[in-house]
Amino acid sequence: MMDLSFPWPHPLFDTPVGKISVRLHTFDNVFGIDPDSVRVTTTDDEGTRITADRLSWAGGQETAPGTLKVLLTPLEGELDVRVSATHSDAIRSIAVTIHDQPVGDIIGVREGRLSIPDSGRLLKYPDGWFDLASPLFAIDAPGSLAVRSLDDHPRIKRFAFIPDFRDTTRMNVELHVEADAQTAASAFDAPAWRISAGQSLDTLMERHRIHIQTAYAATEWGERADVPDWMHEVSLVVGLHGRHFTGYVFHDYAEMLDRLSDISAQIGGSRVLAYLPGWEGRYYRWYGRYGADPRLGGDDGYQRLIDGAHELGVHIMPMYGANIAARDLPGFERWGEPGILRTAGGFPAVGSVDWDSARTYDFAGGALINPAYAPWRAHLIDQISSNHQQFGFDAAFLDISAMHGNDPAGDTTEGLRALVDGIHAAIPGLMIGGEGWFDAIADHIPLVQAGHRHYVPTLHDEPDADLFTRTNRMFGHVSMGDPAFGSSGVHEAGWVDAWRLPVREGVIPTLNLVRDSISAAPDKVQRILEDARTYADLFAGKRTNEFLTDPH
Repeated sequence: MMDLSFPWPHPLFDTPVGKISVRLHTFDNVFGIDPDSVRVTTTDDEGTRITADRLSWAGGQETAPGTLKVLLTPLEGELDVRVSATHSDAIRSIAVTIHDQPVGDIIGVREGRLSIPDSGRLLKYPDGWFDLASPLFAIDAPGSLAVRSLDDHPRIKRFAFIPDFRDTTRMNVELHVEADAQTAASAFDAPAWRISAGQSLDTLMERHRIHIQTAYAATEWGERADVPDWMHEVSLVVGLHGRHFTGYVFHDYAEMLDRLSDISAQIGGSRVLAYLPGWEGRYYRWYGRYGADPRLGGDDGYQRLIDGAHELGVHIMPMYGANIAARDLPGFERWGEPGILRTAGGFPAVGSVDWDSARTYDFAGGALINPAYAPWRAHLIDQISSNHQQFGFDAAFLDISAMHGNDPAGDTTEGLRALVDGIHAAIPGLMIGGEGWFDAIADHIPLVQAGHRHYVPTLHDEPDADLFTRTNRMFGHVSMGDPAFGSSGVHEAGWVDAWRLPVREGVIPTLNLVRDSISAAPDKVQRILEDARTYADLFAGKRTNEFLTDPH
């Protein structure tokens, strides 16, 4: 992790959780408190108020106009920290640093625990796949430092854990929160932090859960209007991989139906949701243009698959890109280009995977598009609606739905909500699935894929099952290996060890299949089918979450 290469003598302020300092970042530079302008007042009612009427920059060598104000209030064993700032330039973010803390593993995250290497670690919220699905973490070290945010909006937050260069047993912990780029201005009141030392993580998670369930009200799973009755009976998701980016075919439509026939004969088709990545042809290559692929069997073959699945009792969920499309599609300059996702600084958000093992990672022909851009939503909704009218599938999976960006042109989370609402308006009763999860989208999409870190599954019901399972369900990520070969199918990972998920109420058993998976590993397939039977006995058809904590 990169860092400043010089000491900055920020004023440090004593608190019950250790010494803290504050700074602000504009889109041009970083500014701290001018120590000569600080006033500190303390009252029994309000706590400690720190006011600085001037800022420092260049590591403290220069000063500049601007203000930083901090209010520190002890509350129920936690320190409530509120920071506001002004600067003549638009403010990008505000940071609070907790100094000289013992290094320990980060806990309270989906991965269970994360170590902090000598080079440091950076965590981000919101993230749909790893790191933080909700802004809370703790440190497993003497003092048990813990931090949570009282924000009621999914502003980007970054947490930097920076061991001391000279003594890597001690570290600084930085808490950064970004201003919304759509409204970035010369003043920013950062949402409150709650920081504690020595508090029970279970107690803090319960407090945090109550806050999140108030901030992002979401309907309980058993009461959700966007979950059809048939979904409550599902105890197995079968991933039927179609056509790879390179053109390699794992299953054509007829072979997909054969696999579903085999599985339905063993557990009953009504227990099965078939998820179809790569159904539209070369996976990802033509995102934004969806239709049955001639090489997989064309319109007739796709219709036979869906009709045959329905005769078995199986429900079908093809895959669509929520926010990505090929740049060389007709009309992209109208419905795609103007909505390309941008960073808070206004730069295009780009990224690429290695689709064909060229080892270049130079495949940015698929553009990320902000779903807040209305012409893109209209284009995608029309694609899904037209396909549904023609073929009659049961659900639509929105790839990369948990993508979050601080785009000056529009709120990605509200854009996702508008996209889902638009699909429901066009196709009443169609269930929506999505990739990844974080707290603010719990009510947007009921069924989501698990995340992963380096292709090791991360499960959204950890560390707090009550927060996730009350409202949502997950199944295995598209990258999860098939049970016979460890193939990730159409996904770019290639080969993945993980092929089976634990049986828990929030985690639906998942069987990812490529060519010959069933015949090559019948014992492993049977273990997953037995998981599905267990899930059906324990959880399928259940409309209440009796074991969960009532936040009220």
